[in-house]
Amino acid sequence: MSLLLPDGIGIRMMRSSDMPQVRALHSKLLPIAYPTAFFVQLLVQPQHMCLIATYDGKVVAFASATIETRHSNPGPLGSSGDQDITTGEGAPRVTLLTLGVSPEFRRQGIARRLVHEIVQRLRSSCGAPYHESPPVPSLSKSDSNAVIICAEVARNNSSGQSFYSHLGMQRQLEVDKQGGFGSKAHTCMVLGVMRTVPVS
Repeated sequence: MSLLLPDGIGIRMMRSSDMPQVRALHSKLLPIAYPTAFFVQLLVQPQHMCLIATYDGKVVAFASATIETRHSNPGPLGSSGDQDITTGEGAPRVTLLTLGVSPEFRRQGIARRLVHEIVQRLRSSCGAPYHESPPVPSLSKSDSNAVIICAEVARNNSSGQSFYSHLGMQRQLEVDKQGGFGSKAHTCMVLGVMRTVPVS
């Protein structure tokens, strides 16, 4: 599996000076308005992160996420679900908050690269070791370097669900709910396991 980027595309951490472009791209691509506090939190909270892809100085894609370790507070999926997946080992969990690519830059591997890199960077920032391993479909006791990854996606967003399924993330029917993307939108949780991969 190749994680190479198209010529001219660079990936880096979002800076405060990028916020206007990143917010504008969120507004263009996503069906919900995110407040200023959301983007500030991505800059200042150590367990939050936003990566951007740039082309010719312009922000063309973004991925934001947060990581929870066994020392963190339980998240929306609850610790019991994590214990089932990780055989009780308490693996870190990365929750993708937002992900988007400008239409003219889609289907070039940028979103996949952003997801893999944000997982690797968040894991490294929490002191977890880095290992050159491909994504894996399941986690056993010996897979202590893997990370649980989850995201919320609109149930009518078939392309988004297809993208996540190619990352090995499966839809969790029992947590389907309404309201994640607005009062009229139904969303579902997709969940999988990933090992960090070399991205440099």
